Order: sequence, then C-alpha cells, then structure tokens
Amino acid sequence: MGRITSLLCFFLLLKLQGIAQEEIPGFNPSPKPWHTEDIEKLSPLQRYEDSLVHVADSVYTNDIPEIKENANADLIRLFKATIKTPGSFNYTFSKLKDYISILDAPDKSFRIYNWEYLRTEGYSRYYGVIQKPDGGIIPLVDISDKIIRGAEDSIFNSASYRWFGCLYYNLIMREVAGQPVYFIFGRNSNNLNSDKKIIEPLSFNAKGEALFGAPVFTTLERGVRKTPNRFIYEYQRGSVLSLNFDPETNQIIFDHCESQIGDPAKKFTYIPDGTYDGMRWDGAQWVMQENIVSIQTLQNGEAPVEKPIK
Repeated sequence: MGRITSLLCFFLLLKLQGIAQEEIPGFNPSPKPWHTEDIEKLSPLQRYEDSLVHVADSVYTNDIPEIKENANADLIRLFKATIKTPGSFNYTFSKLKDYISILDAPDKSFRIYNWEYLRTEGYSRYYGVIQKPDGGIIPLVDISDKIIRGAEDSIFNSASYRWFGCLYYNLIMREVAGQPVYFIFGRNSNNLNSDKKIIEPLSFNAKGEALFGAPVFTTLERGVRKTPNRFIYEYQRGSVLSLNFDPETNQIIFDHCESQIGDPAKKFTYIPDGTYDGMRWDGAQWVMQENIVSIQTLQNGEAPVEKPIK
C-alpha cells in the first residue's frame, strides 16, 4: 500500500504541476525528445539508457523521500538488466554519465559504475558494480558507515561483500611486482560535519575477486610516516578540497589542510590553507611529500604570469 500511495501522490503532483504550467503564457509542457529518430528504431541499450536517465534524475532531484527511495530501487533493478544486455561493456552511456560515475580501466580489463544515494541530510549510501568484458559482474556493497576505525588499514574482498563506498571520479593504473593495481579517486560524504576524499587501490586475485586496499602508500601526517592500505583525507564539510592525479607532473596533488581551532585530532575542523601536498610514484608505492607545489609570492603590481603580457 505504501508504494501505491506514494505513486498516487506522485501522479497527483505531476497533475497539479501540469495545471500550473499550462497557466504560464508561452509555456510548452511537452518535454524535448531524447532522440530524433523513431523509438522503435532504438537499440535495447538506448532504451535502457533513456529509462535509467529518467529514474536517476528522480534519485538526485526529488524531495519526497518515498518517491526518491522507490526511484533508487528502480535504478538498481534497471541497471542490473542493462549491464546484462549484450554489448553493454562497450556502450558509451553518454547521457547516463551525467547522473552516475562510469569509469573504464586504462587497460580495458573492467568498467566500474557507481552512484550516491542521499538518504537523509548527512547520510549517503553508495552503490556500485564492476563489469568485466566477458560479462562477469562484481556487485559492491557499501559498509563505510559501519567502520568506526581502521578503515585506512583494512583490505576488503568483494567475495565477502565489503566495500568502502564512495563516489568515484578518476581512475589510473600502475604496476606493482608485474601486476596491475588500479587507483580510484573518490569522495565520501562522511557525516554532517565532515567529508572524505579517498584513493582506493584495486586489484584482482587469481579467482577474479576484487581486492580493495594494498600497502602501496607512504604518507606523512604531522611528521610521522605511515603505510596505510588506502589513503583517506577527512576535512570540514562544505570546504572545497581537490585531490587528483596531475598527468602533466605525473603526480597526485591535493590541498594541504590545517585545523581551524589548532586541534589536529578533530578532522572535521580541517580546511585548505592554500598550500599543496602530493605523492610521487617510486615504482612500488606512492610517497607523500609536503609543499610539493611551489607557491609564487608576488609583490604589489606583479602579475601571476611567467612573462609580462605585451
């Protein structure tokens, strides 16, 4: 009954919205078509993508909790059917990429899809799946909200349905002892006070299972060297913090943060201070260095360019 009631409310809202829109002079209530060709000529994947875009839009934009939750359930169901469709591994999903993260491994050995579901303010749940070229699928189950401590030192196996969920935005590859290791950059909405940026090492064992985490970092925190299995950087929610791979300098660069109140233990008070730290690959691991990007100090009247513009 709950689902039927929510759907009736949804259609009633659409009805009322349509009445209000029709009263606006010059308003055209007809939506723009996604395709110019006949829908009957679309491929199964094109039809699936159109449905996914429609449902994903409700997941991200609808303010009614019941409708949003039902839309997320529909997104999961539709997505399962979509990636089981022949040809989906090489399909571009050009429209769906505006709604969910779709990243291809540099060696084309897998593709990873994932999205964020904002259940309530300050609480997000993450969904993801790894797709192999042969049609194999590895579902990812988010347990990030259940880990109180030890996340940096843990290694998770997809066979045990454990994954530190986040929304991925970049993926690079390096070789360690002759085997590929993939480094995925992501963001986790930790809680009402803080967010996290994460670099997740991903590899596959002989059984084809996904392993998240590896001892491939040497970090530096307040002068102390550490060797975590994943890099997690927590900072004050609402702050803009960059963490990404820079192909021009071949290094990972990120904002250096300091506590606003001078308390290093309270990560939710960390904000960028205008300097940058980074990591360089030494052939076996990412080694962190502070102040990796030199900041040019300018005098009054000087322009921030190498040579004056004439």
